[in-house]
Amino acid sequence: MQKKISNLAPKNSDMEFTPKEESLYRAIAELAYAIAGADNEVTDDEIEALEKAVSYNFAEAEKIIVNHFKFLNQNKRPRLDLHYQHAISIIEMNKSILDRIRIRKFIYILEKVAEVGGVVEAERDLLEKFELDMLHIHASKKSEKHLYMSPELANLYSTIGQLAYAMAIADHVLLEEERKAFLTVIKENLGEFDWLAKDRFQAVQDIMIKDVESTYDHALYLIRKNINALDQDVIDKFLNVIWRVAEVAGITGEEQALIDLFEKDIMAIWKSKQS
Repeated sequence: MQKKISNLAPKNSDMEFTPKEESLYRAIAELAYAIAGADNEVTDDEIEALEKAVSYNFAEAEKIIVNHFKFLNQNKRPRLDLHYQHAISIIEMNKSILDRIRIRKFIYILEKVAEVGGVVEAERDLLEKFELDMLHIHASKKSEKHLYMSPELANLYSTIGQLAYAMAIADHVLLEEERKAFLTVIKENLGEFDWLAKDRFQAVQDIMIKDVESTYDHALYLIRKNINALDQDVIDKFLNVIWRVAEVAGITGEEQALIDLFEKDIMAIWKSKQS
């Protein structure tokens, strides 16, 4: 049995943590620090955003995460890329207790820190890298054969989840029937890799994004970024998923417009790859 660590128990809590748990909490603090410092000096607003996000997701470990973040900031280490690499290595070593819920919460915290002042390119690149790294760490925990999927294809499968979410909220209402249809169709189309799309759908839903346009535009950005893995089969999977989600309660005008736009945009991207 692992020895419990109690000397860093969070405020207003008697919670104790295993070494693996505490390592993961310190890793998220280090990742948040890398995000906050990706474009400039860490600001008070970013610290406040971290505190709120941590309080919402990991209230029992708030003291560990926030204090470690502040410790890193006080020491002003300039190589933020090393902080990222170190945090990822810590998560890899402790992946036995890593699950989808923790991953979603990690992503939520990092996105909230990045949102302060608007997400700049350096922060977005780091967020996307983190999501992809988490997918592969989690995949390696589940089965080594998942590692044979290319990073680009894994990212496209994940993006299917984001696009499906945009479709589900195109009429401003996310129905439980739409979510169930999504889970069914990704299982049919992605098989054992359906969790890639499912996790991304859930992550976007968790941070309560209601802006269809920005969600859709970012999905297109990810498709273009991973164009090397795009082929007709992947395009068919995208189209099948969004059609099935849209059909749940009858296709509204907003949903039809989004389908038409995606069919046009994805074919343009596909043609650009062939040219």
